[in-house]
Amino acid sequence: MKRNIIIVCLTLLAFSASAQKLGLVAGPSMDYGLIEITESDAYITPSVGAGLHVGAHFEMDVTNRWGFDAQITYQLRNMYWKVGYPSQGVVDSKFHRQTGYLDVPFHFYVNFPLKKGFVLNLFAGPVFTCGLHGHDWAWEDTELKKPVTELKDKMFDKKDGRMYRCEFALELGFALKWKNYQGRISYQHSVNNDNNGYKYTLGGYSSYDAPYMTSGQFKLSFAYVFDLRK
Repeated sequence: MKRNIIIVCLTLLAFSASAQKLGLVAGPSMDYGLIEITESDAYITPSVGAGLHVGAHFEMDVTNRWGFDAQITYQLRNMYWKVGYPSQGVVDSKFHRQTGYLDVPFHFYVNFPLKKGFVLNLFAGPVFTCGLHGHDWAWEDTELKKPVTELKDKMFDKKDGRMYRCEFALELGFALKWKNYQGRISYQHSVNNDNNGYKYTLGGYSSYDAPYMTSGQFKLSFAYVFDLRK
């Protein structure tokens, strides 16, 4: 895993060395996690959580109409679910997962010049994303207290981990550019973080098995880039 991270970082450094535009990108995100479970006695209802991302942005125009860009960003994701065991009287217990990732998206883009110097940019491409840290919290609503279970060990462990450390995702979106400024809206969806044998015991009740999990992010980004050709 460390070797893969080093290879990706070296590739991005080589790309940035030849990039024509370098800058910073940051913004909020809306995160969700979908879990498909097989146990008939349990249910999970996902809800959206707020996250953020910040990092470096690189661009290289092949022509004035199309080119490539890449980013190296830190992404903090927050995902929430309501969990229930109706037969055991557990209804709408809450679950919160927070994870931090190194994200490396690489996009192919097409520019569409608009009036007054504005440019509409459509982009799409793969994303390599690798987990850096993670934390789970779950609590059961009761009349008196909310017993909390906290899980922070072995989040990405190869044998007993609750998620794959490294994901492959796809991202697509559009950007509105004006001079050195960019506003970007995109959607990113993981495609391989499944079959992870995720198991969790809520408040002492029997565990359920969720063999399929996937996550997605709607991202709003703001970028400022320096044109190295000027």
